[in-house]
Formats: sequence, structure tokens, C-alpha cells
Amino acid sequence: MDRLLRAVGGCGLAFLLVLGVVAVLPRGVRDAVPDPVIGGAVLVLGAVGARRVVKRPG
Repeated sequence: MDRLLRAVGGCGLAFLLVLGVVAVLPRGVRDAVPDPVIGGAVLVLGAVGARRVVKRPG
């Protein structure tokens, strides 16, 4: 259960990180980046984070 909570926390952190990066981008760049790209970045970062949690010993 602890690993699951860590994986969910990692996904949440990745989501907030991507949103924070998008928030500091200039308006023109933000408008040019499609929403699916942002969603894909969140999924990839979440998967990488979850994989690290699963591979961690203990």
C-alpha cells in the first residue's frame, strides 16, 4: 500500500510540476502548445515516477 501511495504522490507531483512550467511560459508559447502534449507529458512523468517507485528495493 505504501508503494501505491508513493506512486500516486509521484504522479501528482509530476502533474503539478508540468502545470507550474506551463504557467511560467509566455502567453504565446502557452497558446501554441496543444493540450494533449501537456497531458502526455504528465502521463510520461507519472509513469517514470511510478516505475522508479516499483523498482526501489524495500
